[in-house]
Amino acid sequence: MSAGFLKRVGPALAAFVLVALGVLVLANGNKTNADASNDGLRATVVAVAPVTAGTSADQLSANIEIRMLPNNARAQGAVESIVELPSGVIGIDLVPGQQVLSSNIVDDVRNSLGNGRVAVSARLDPAQWTGPVAATGNRVNVYAIGGSNAELIATDVIVLQSPDPSTLTPQQEAVVTLGVTDAQVSRVIGAVSGAGVWLVTA
Repeated sequence: MSAGFLKRVGPALAAFVLVALGVLVLANGNKTNADASNDGLRATVVAVAPVTAGTSADQLSANIEIRMLPNNARAQGAVESIVELPSGVIGIDLVPGQQVLSSNIVDDVRNSLGNGRVAVSARLDPAQWTGPVAATGNRVNVYAIGGSNAELIATDVIVLQSPDPSTLTPQQEAVVTLGVTDAQVSRVIGAVSGAGVWLVTA
């Protein structure tokens, strides 16, 4: 092959090589982008502090954050942004690291009881329920009052609904609704209809 021939075809050959390399780089880049899209990250609302059932959805901001998670790590129904949170209350207790699902939020805590619990209401004096146990969503132990003694009759009971103590007079009775298990319901109803019950922080 003569030097003259190489001189004539050299520029064309160099241009061909550059174009071929460009095509390879572009193809590889498209493949990388496709892989990134398939395995891309999506915003996900995650609890960073314990959240008790009954907490209002509009009060979650201090207990949640947005994290970028791979698609294959996101739970079905995971909420992507705070503005997407439905109105209502958290129906189950959330622990740090748990993804917030749209199904976690219900209109009322009663809707999240499930088949294992029922709602029971009790009319109580302020001393029997106010204080730290008053907040809807808290869990309490229930004691039956009998003479000078009190007997523990139910544990881990959910406060489904209670009034704001600041709206009541010191001696005003109030109706508090509790979520009890099927095994607890007869004893709680018996105590409520009898001498009464006392709620203590669980």
